[in-house]
Amino acid sequence: MFHDPTIVGSWPALAARLDDDAILVRWAANETALIGLSSVHDLLAVWAEEGVDDHRDVVLAALVRLAAVDGGRDDDALLLTLHLLSGLVRTMARQLADLNPDILAVVVGELACQIRRYPWRRRPRAIAANLRAETRRAVLAELRPSSRYHPDRIEIPTATGDITRIATASADEEGEDLDVVDLLQWAVRSGVDAEDVALLIATECSRDRQHRCADQKVAAAHGITTRTLYRRRNRTLTALRGMAAQYLAAVA
Repeated sequence: MFHDPTIVGSWPALAARLDDDAILVRWAANETALIGLSSVHDLLAVWAEEGVDDHRDVVLAALVRLAAVDGGRDDDALLLTLHLLSGLVRTMARQLADLNPDILAVVVGELACQIRRYPWRRRPRAIAANLRAETRRAVLAELRPSSRYHPDRIEIPTATGDITRIATASADEEGEDLDVVDLLQWAVRSGVDAEDVALLIATECSRDRQHRCADQKVAAAHGITTRTLYRRRNRTLTALRGMAAQYLAAVA
């Protein structure tokens, strides 16, 4: 469960309301999977069962139906489902932490949307796995878009050609500023392909939000396809981000 009440509200308050108003019993009148779960304690006992994923999935499916827009539209069912899937949220937020400083809120918000519009009639099984996959896909599409047909939607590490942003996160963690030119030279000496670095710089320096063909022009100038350009650029960015902390340690 989320212990921070600012994420999706207070868990103790929600649990008390569910029990005091016998909400689980009321839900069970329409959702047979919830019959016998008369309290939050009963529900959590099912959720904690080892090796009984099928039982959990059936219960989760019932809660999602209650929370979905084309189901019960129940806000308490939505909040309860979000709390039950808090482990999924935390794991995904850790995995995608480099994409947004408020990634936890982003993941929670997207998961809530996925629950509301979950196609429970078409996909009645593996609810948690489906929600995980769809939430991750949507968050990545929002924060790291990519399309070979719409290069202006590709992840833009800088908006103005200021390549210093490639290692901002690592620099902030260390409390230091990066000499980006020196970082790039150090990265090349450390094994990052010099041509890939040059391609990255050329792409970033040519980008203009008003000029959507910049990437194609850079790719053509280097005799490669835009797909190859994106692959090499992403590979280089990943390498540079990973090396930022090593660089700071080396020059300290």
